Amino acid sequence: MLENPGEMMETENMNWQQTVKDADEIKVFMALDRPDYTWRTISGIARQTGLSEDRVAQILSKYNLTLTRLSETPSASGSALVGLIEKVGA
Repeated sequence: MLENPGEMMETENMNWQQTVKDADEIKVFMALDRPDYTWRTISGIARQTGLSEDRVAQILSKYNLTLTRLSETPSASGSALVGLIEKVGA
């Protein structure tokens, strides 16, 4: 049973455009929000944004399980996949 059901609803209704303000973070979230992708690899986001893979991983870690989440299944190459919760579900 949830201790605070309102807290859960707040997380479910979070939208990255209302939450993310840092320029590097916005680049990462814009890459995740592209309509041609559901799941992205960290290396793919890094290539698209021009940020290092370490910086992308740091940003994704900050928002893990609030705005983003990791896929339970890796990519075909074995890389971790990450997606926006608003696109892939919690």
